[in-house]
Amino acid sequence: MTMTSILLAALAATTPIQSGVPDNCSLTVAFGSYAMGIDQPTLARTERLLRRDAGVRRTTSHRWGREGEVTLCVITKRASDARRLFQRIKTTLPRNPRGPVTLETKSGLKFTMSNPPR
Repeated sequence: MTMTSILLAALAATTPIQSGVPDNCSLTVAFGSYAMGIDQPTLARTERLLRRDAGVRRTTSHRWGREGEVTLCVITKRASDARRLFQRIKTTLPRNPRGPVTLETKSGLKFTMSNPPR
């Protein structure tokens, strides 16, 4: 495998596929994979955080990959709740997640925690 194909594969793995995810999500949290599954503990922790937060109106889960890749669509009560949750989830992400995790708000905030395996 050439260095170019490795880099293209890594880039593809970090780009979440948004197919099937509603357009009205206040916040999305996408869990990708580097061909070894997603970071299940971080997904479980994020889902727990969202279930317990009073600013969350509804959360839906949208599977899009073969290795557990999923995007959470969070509908919040207010735009400020989405911004607050963005920051809160961002601080809980591990330094080296098993796969890329991308947070994005409807208002344009975006963050990806990604550390491809070597």
